[in-house]
Amino acid sequence: MNTIINRILQLDLPPHKSAFLWGPRKAGKSYWIRHHMTDIVLIDFLKTEVLTEYSARPSLLRERFSEESLVVS
Repeated sequence: MNTIINRILQLDLPPHKSAFLWGPRKAGKSYWIRHHMTDIVLIDFLKTEVLTEYSARPSLLRERFSEESLVVS
């Protein structure tokens, strides 16, 4: 069953503000982010090598993405 259901979700955040997108696994959160927020950097901590890198040096987030829109999933 690969049916995509359109969700009613609108995130109109002021610049430099954040939001927490909460929901169960496989509910479509990452899908929604990838299709509605195309101008952001997405960091996926479910990828072991990504999690390991940022766990070892958490300051990398600030160093690499200080001026960009960032989404961590």
